Amino acid sequence: MFTGYGNCYRLDALELADEHVQNRHHWTHKALQHFKETLANPDFPCLFGRKAVNARTCHIIFASAGNLAADIARGLADYISSIAPIPLKQRVGNPLLVFLETAPDTTLAQQQALAWDVLGQVHARDPQPWPADMPRDPHDAQWAFCFAGVPLFINMNFPAHQLMKSRNLGKHIAWVVNPRESFDEVASATTDSGQRIRARIRERVGHYNDGVMPDTLGFFGHHDNYEWQQYQLQEPGSLNPARCPFHAPATTDSLIEN
Repeated sequence: MFTGYGNCYRLDALELADEHVQNRHHWTHKALQHFKETLANPDFPCLFGRKAVNARTCHIIFASAGNLAADIARGLADYISSIAPIPLKQRVGNPLLVFLETAPDTTLAQQQALAWDVLGQVHARDPQPWPADMPRDPHDAQWAFCFAGVPLFINMNFPAHQLMKSRNLGKHIAWVVNPRESFDEVASATTDSGQRIRARIRERVGHYNDGVMPDTLGFFGHHDNYEWQQYQLQEPGSLNPARCPFHAPATTDSLIEN
């Protein structure tokens, strides 16, 4: 039986943990193995992710189907606390990977609807208020999802993606989470080096996806860029919402659960 739901593990520690070693036939073990094999492909677009997996410095959360939001909220709070002492430029080497236990034979739109619903439930369990300087409207170019006072970029990956292969990490929904600030520290749209890094990664995305490029990739803060459209990418069969499915209420009570 797997007992590690809601725990935030660093990859090097997880690979030694009983929950991992003793459950080789469990979905959690298989999901992690597939993820590592996917990122071992030298063509995988995200260079930062490949380095983090090789260094075993990425962090992992597994969320059970019946307790997705509570598991994620608990592990996410631990993750944010654990990376706080890490220097800003090094945090991009410590991304968080969240696996959401996903029923088989669900459509891409169903998987995306579930992910947005869970994100809203995670927000409802936020132990801290929404930051005063962060817009609440996802249709503001300065908006980003926040948890425990930290703006985050959430890269949503779905098993039913076929064209956007770079957003398919296996049989379960997976979120790759980075603090917005550390992400921009190494790949800022305002610096030549940041623009070169982003251009290189996006070129790799097109190659990995056999020429298919998402048309919603932009730069944070640009007037015509909305972060939520980059959390979930589109292809035929996608949810395709006209407005962001996530809504931050005017006030948030702490509903964090163990």
